[in-house]
This record gives sequence, C-alpha cells and structure tokens, in this order.
Amino acid sequence: MSYKPEKSALEKSTGVITVIVFHLVIIYALAVGLNHDPMDIIKQQIDAKIIEEEAPPPEEAPPPPPPEFVPPPPDFVPPPDIEFTADAAPTNTNAITVSTKPVVEAPKATPPRVPKKGLSRPPYPSSSLRLGEEGLVGLSLSLGADGKVLDGKVAVSSGFERLDTAALKHAIRSWRFEPCMSGDKPIACSYRMNFRFKISDEKGR
Repeated sequence: MSYKPEKSALEKSTGVITVIVFHLVIIYALAVGLNHDPMDIIKQQIDAKIIEEEAPPPEEAPPPPPPEFVPPPPDFVPPPDIEFTADAAPTNTNAITVSTKPVVEAPKATPPRVPKKGLSRPPYPSSSLRLGEEGLVGLSLSLGADGKVLDGKVAVSSGFERLDTAALKHAIRSWRFEPCMSGDKPIACSYRMNFRFKISDEKGR
C-alpha cells in the first residue's frame, strides 16, 4: 500500500501565487500588444527604408560662359600733316641789358721772399746731436701782411719729434719774410719752406 504525503499549507500557497503571477504576465503582454497600432509598425518600416536610401549625387555646376570677344586694334593710320605758322616774336620791353664793359681781373699775388739778410737757423737740439738725429723738416707757415710768421704746422716730418718741434718753434718765434703782394698792396698768405738738420753743418759753424 503506497503512501503519498500531503502538501503543507505553505507549498499550496506558493503554487497558487505562482499561477496567479503567470496569468497576470500573460494578460499584461496581451494588453501591451493590443495597444500597438499595426499602421505604426508599417510606418516605422517605411521610414527606415527611406533613411537607408542613398542621397542623389550633387548637380554639376554649369560650364563658364565663353570669353568676351575683343576685336583686334585697327591697322596703324598715320596722323594727318599739320603745318604750323610761327607768330612774330613779341617785343619785350623789359629786356635785360648786358653790360659790355671789360672785366678787370685782380692782380695775382706774388709769393713772399726771404729777406736779404736771410733767416736764422733753428737751434740744433743737444739730445739730437748726441744721438746723431738728422732729417728734413717741411713747414707750412701762415704769414701776416707784414711778413711775420703767425702760425704754422709740420707738413713733412724729419722722423724725429725733437727736430720737428725745434724748427716749428723757431720759425714762429724768429722768422720774418718780405710779405706777399697783391699789386702794390701787402697781403696775408701761406708759405711752404723746408729746413734740413745736418750734424756736419752744425759742427762747421
């Protein structure tokens, strides 16, 4: 004799609840499906197909217009000959008169001259004598209207500063020329003069 134990009250309740929940799910699914309009589904399919279609290629731009025709220039046509008649020259009453007097040139200045008594020799520096320094000194002198040396500079050096300085100082301090002359008038002028320092000349004095 078989024996089948009876289900407990909890198991019975769980089974009932499961069945109720299953039916509720089926009812909800049916309700949601019935709420959708079949036309909406068809419309969505049509829209999807329209979107997937490729866009048509862009239209090509129209060709540019042909260049404007420019006619070539006409052949060269020489201008007509025109004769001009010169009018008589008007008389200018305000004409400038030109003097025909001869231009008298100023008399050329004569250079200064060494006086008859001559010029004194610059003293030979003792250091230069001892060291054997010799050379030619070129002086550029500025003379006054009386022939006196007003200023000067060494134009050509002897190669020894002592000789150059001795010659220039002596010339400014002691030399006096017969002045430059412009006609019969004495004038200031410039004059170049050279002086040579030579030990043999100094020993023969």
